[in-house]
Amino acid sequence: MPPDSVAARRDRIVARLRRIRVWLLLIVGGVAVALLPWTAYLSATLPSKHLTQHWDIAWAGLDLFEAVSLVLLFVAIARRSPLVPMFAAVAGTALLCDAWFDLTTSGRGFYWSLAEALGAELPLATLCFWLAFEVSAAIGLSAAAGAASAAGPRPTSPRDQPAAGREPAHRAGSEAPSVGRTSR
Repeated sequence: MPPDSVAARRDRIVARLRRIRVWLLLIVGGVAVALLPWTAYLSATLPSKHLTQHWDIAWAGLDLFEAVSLVLLFVAIARRSPLVPMFAAVAGTALLCDAWFDLTTSGRGFYWSLAEALGAELPLATLCFWLAFEVSAAIGLSAAAGAASAAGPRPTSPRDQPAAGREPAHRAGSEAPSVGRTSR
């Protein structure tokens, strides 16, 4: 894709996001505020114990989601993809969810779940979030540098070298004092 079309596409996306920003703020903020009383209600009304069907499928599904997110992150890193921050954030979130549900549903295996969370899931989630932030920052700095370098015209010849077939410009009186003199 030519650089001009990439810049034009980026500008269209930014303009569209600016237009819907207020709606995004209202929706995300509204849901966040509505979740607070809903969480209090659930905490007060749900039983502390519950027998459920498909427990094995739920856990296998969560672990499969975790594995797929880590595989996608691996592939994105290997390919140096700009999607690394997204896959890293998804993998880190899946790991946090796994640690949370392991701990809160463990029963007699609480200490094993705690050891697994502290020794594996939480450190790996931290690594994923660190990677997401670092790569996002690098992509942002790279884009800013690209935008800054694209602001001016590109040079047609290397600096301090005249273009082929041209002599450097001289002004009268600009020669060094020793021009034309010989050393003894």
